[in-house]
Amino acid sequence: AEHDPQLRKLLCGPYAVETSAPRIVENFLDMSHFAFVHEGWLGDRAHAAQAGYRFEATADGFVASGCRAWQPQSNRLSEQGSMVEYRYELTAPFSAVLTKLPQAQGGYRDEIGLFVCPQGPERSVVWFRLAVTDHVSSDAELRAFQDTIFTQDRPVLESQRPKRLPLRTGELHCAADRASTAYRRLLAERGITFG
Repeated sequence: AEHDPQLRKLLCGPYAVETSAPRIVENFLDMSHFAFVHEGWLGDRAHAAQAGYRFEATADGFVASGCRAWQPQSNRLSEQGSMVEYRYELTAPFSAVLTKLPQAQGGYRDEIGLFVCPQGPERSVVWFRLAVTDHVSSDAELRAFQDTIFTQDRPVLESQRPKRLPLRTGELHCAADRASTAYRRLLAERGITFG
């Protein structure tokens, strides 16, 4: 996406967050929270169910593709709700990229990179690198949209206990958590101890 001349690039952040880096990455990979945390934007409680998706391990992490979510406003330019196809790629323990393809905006594409820098076991700084089809909005408008989404996530991230992501026990997972469980397994296998 970085070298694609069709996409406009913009850096958003930094955002200081009082939680562990793995909590932030796991939240980024989790589509099941859209309907509750981002209601009216990236989700709607009437469309909370998550369909199955494809999952493939890579040398650096994994790819989850064929993910779908109904979104009232998937990006700053969207004028109606629609199904949005997502593709997630975990590129390193504290970075990931998502690709969004809204059905109602044929040919529109967002690629959003997440980069988390741990400042300690329970403090992090986050940046987002946007590569978007939107060549109409100002930088300030694009940043404001991203700020809105992330400020909806921040209180949830900072209220989760424990702040360090449990890697071995303590939480029950369901089918919607495939990416989360794969992420936790990857951290454990690599001996990353921030969790």
